[in-house]
Amino acid sequence: MDEKKNALEALKVEIERKEKRTILSFDAFLELTRNDPQRVLRNIFQLFHDMVRSSVVRGEDEYPDDPESIGFVEHDCSKLFVEGMDSPFFVDRLFANRFVRQVESLRQGSQQNKMHVFRGPHGCGKSTFMNNLLRAFEKYTDTKDGQSFEIFWEIDESQFSSKNGEVCISPKIIEVSCPSHDHPLLIIPKHYRVDFLAELLSFSEDMPKEMSAKMAEFRYRISHEKEYEWVFREEACTICKSLFWSLFNKLNSIERVLSMIKVRTYQFDRRLGEGISVFNPGDRLMEEICLSDKQIQERLDQIFGANLVKYVFSPHAKTNNGIYVLMDIKGANKGRLLDLHNVISEGVHKVGVDGIEERINSLVFVLMNPEDEKVIKDENMESLHERMEYKNVSYVMEVGTEVKVYYSIFGRPTDEKFLPRVLENFAKIIISSRMNADCKSLKDWIEDIKKYKKCCDESGFLLRMEIYSGVIPSWLLEEDRRKFTAQVRRKLVVEAENEGQSGFSGRESIEMFGEFLSRCGGKDKLITMSDVAGYFKHRIGKERRDRIPANFIDSLVGLYDYTVLSEVKEALYFYNKKQIRKDILNYLCAINYDPGSRAKCKYTGDEVEVTVEFLKLMGSYITGKDMRDSDALSFARDVQRRYIELLAQDRDREIIETELYEELFNSYVKNLKEKVLQPFVKNDNFREAVKLFGTKEFDTFDTRLKEHVSYMIKNLVEKFHYTEQGAKEICLYVVDGKIAEKFS
Repeated sequence: MDEKKNALEALKVEIERKEKRTILSFDAFLELTRNDPQRVLRNIFQLFHDMVRSSVVRGEDEYPDDPESIGFVEHDCSKLFVEGMDSPFFVDRLFANRFVRQVESLRQGSQQNKMHVFRGPHGCGKSTFMNNLLRAFEKYTDTKDGQSFEIFWEIDESQFSSKNGEVCISPKIIEVSCPSHDHPLLIIPKHYRVDFLAELLSFSEDMPKEMSAKMAEFRYRISHEKEYEWVFREEACTICKSLFWSLFNKLNSIERVLSMIKVRTYQFDRRLGEGISVFNPGDRLMEEICLSDKQIQERLDQIFGANLVKYVFSPHAKTNNGIYVLMDIKGANKGRLLDLHNVISEGVHKVGVDGIEERINSLVFVLMNPEDEKVIKDENMESLHERMEYKNVSYVMEVGTEVKVYYSIFGRPTDEKFLPRVLENFAKIIISSRMNADCKSLKDWIEDIKKYKKCCDESGFLLRMEIYSGVIPSWLLEEDRRKFTAQVRRKLVVEAENEGQSGFSGRESIEMFGEFLSRCGGKDKLITMSDVAGYFKHRIGKERRDRIPANFIDSLVGLYDYTVLSEVKEALYFYNKKQIRKDILNYLCAINYDPGSRAKCKYTGDEVEVTVEFLKLMGSYITGKDMRDSDALSFARDVQRRYIELLAQDRDREIIETELYEELFNSYVKNLKEKVLQPFVKNDNFREAVKLFGTKEFDTFDTRLKEHVSYMIKNLVEKFHYTEQGAKEICLYVVDGKIAEKFS
């Protein structure tokens, strides 16, 4: 029994600590306002903005020194849409940047007369997005940082005489809630509010210096910034306004009136429809309702006289200074959308037969499929259309985000079944189906995309995917890198907002990935790029295959093959840096002399015999091309010209620290790597050694061959994040697939 009693007592203490609403006198509320005006003086738009700002973590700019940056950075929205959610919603960089920009605009007063429409195709996750957003908002408003406040009244009957002049016998406190959740400051009559706030937020001599500075800053903001216009423009609801003046007329004392005003935290509760009202298409459309409370109305009539204070309101009042959501414009939600027209445009709703004006100021969200726009056109509601602020909710357009979706459904260990980048390439094929074939901004930027055929597809899908992920590919030529200006980037991002409206939906993508895993995930070998290409080419129906851009899979395989070939070459190649350095410095000496001369290099101390053969050999190492005599001499003259210009500009600078030396060194190394596989690709012993690496049989191979294979496997693991099994398999993929010959 003691355990039961202790459990109940602990529950009581915990619930009362967390759930009991704070109730303040009006005087205490004003003190709170003075001490923390920025937190207290917020309407729903500012509150929602602060919720998002506190939940979203802005990432660092990957290119901080880039003067053409447009701030297209990664925003971590997991607190809003993933953490603690039953159905996580993963946002890509494009959507996150759109959403954050939209929320930033909510602080402005001009946004208060708009519907915020999130438009997207079936299966893009609109409902999940909205449900998670509302849940995050409810959680935020349960914290101190997320508190907002509302009026309620405690009317003391003992303050009034009965009709015959006698004080009421057995007086009671009448509690009157404000159904419109008015902000307490609005009870101050509008034409007195400017002077009242100026006095409330004034300085005092004993105020700390830091607090004085913050107060001065906020006084400026509230006087000049549009987000605070509501403080001076809006009025209390008709119920609170009538109560205020009726009490004043009865009591002839503002102080006594204000003593009956209490302030409590505004509790947002979607299930009760308080502060958040969400309507699905199947929710029955109610006829116009005039709500009231008979008991409260009778008590008010006894004090003030019949109908002097009318306690009537509409269901819209419950979401005044709150959030109103329509989930798809179908069924009964068509009528609700049209009903919102006056509420949005004028901020006014008529209540009851007397036509009482109820002021409504809600944050309105609408979810809409593309075909739902027909409702607005059919009803000739062009003025309503102008009130709609559209933002697209697209299918995922970022590879990393698509992979996160797979992890959330199938678990993180899924990645261990794939060779590196193969899982990402599965996602790229899915995303390619969602992209527009024609991209004007890309064509204006790069006229001939075919020059990147080793790195990109002919339509630039892969390049755009990189950019949508915030990456500027290293393989871009310098001329195109220079042309990648802020204006070009903005155009690409803006044009991307119209993508992701067709292709494989989120549901289809998950279904296909699950099917692919069941086919290929149970093998002893890791999943390869050949498995992925084979699935999309031969294992899905024609209707689905036709959604994948023509030749995209072949281009993707080509890029993958080129990349893994480069990795294997890099892993296999080890070079003598000291010798390459000496070769480059001797060449920079030789180009200043005629063939047939002998010269001593001041950098190395070596005596260099300047011959055409030497210039041809070094020229081919640096350029990667076979050279004729004339080509070698011409190339040497070009390098000499740059060398002379370099010396003229800065004689004191070390030659090995210059861009010219670095360029020659990197080219030399790169072209040496190109030929590193040639001794091995047709060597059966090499293939067998790779296959048997890690076994006793590996020790039977030649010492030099074992050194090469061991060095290569080690580098693939350490530099390119393969497992030992993955390193062996990718080598065999390169050898058996004759990848080196493909790019010879």
